[in-house]
Amino acid sequence: MIGGGDLREGDTHLIDEDVLSLKPEGSTFVFFGFAAQDSADYADAITAVYGDKYAVALPTVAKGREFAINAIKSADIIYLGGGDTEQLMRGFAQWGLVEYLRTAIDRGAHVAAMSAGAQALSAWYVHEDANTFELRKGWGFVPLGVLVHATPTSYDKAKLLWSGHEMASACPLVAIGEGAAWRVSGSEASKVGLGSIWK
Repeated sequence: MIGGGDLREGDTHLIDEDVLSLKPEGSTFVFFGFAAQDSADYADAITAVYGDKYAVALPTVAKGREFAINAIKSADIIYLGGGDTEQLMRGFAQWGLVEYLRTAIDRGAHVAAMSAGAQALSAWYVHEDANTFELRKGWGFVPLGVLVHATPTSYDKAKLLWSGHEMASACPLVAIGEGAAWRVSGSEASKVGLGSIWK
């Protein structure tokens, strides 16, 4: 599941409800806040939303690589939070966590990824900085081009950029608005939340 919105402001409440329906009580829920510099406020918000049902594990830079690897190995659900996409991807690369994430997905763990996390999971993502749009490569777990925090205007600009990309014909572009997520399972995909999706 990939999406956008601020959990702390309640933007993702329908997405959160969907994630809470994925696994039984007591399942292991692993939150990576690397993209937000391991923000304590973000971790507290995650625990407030998910901690009553799931056993929440919070890998951080301070806890180290071994803690992160063991958390991924035991995870039923992995949540990649928002913030700076490159910081998230750099942290995973430095600790060699991407292959552990791949193994977790292969064994059936669910992954929820908001904002930066959604971009990292995608094949390609549209990095937006003011009026500048740039295509950047993600990990490729989700075979899509992705724009998060999308609006009709930003989607039009991203679509124009994407149309000239070599992968455009084989890899669709999905633009995800605030409060929406795109749930992908094999060849099936559907929208979750009240926000808009453009594709």
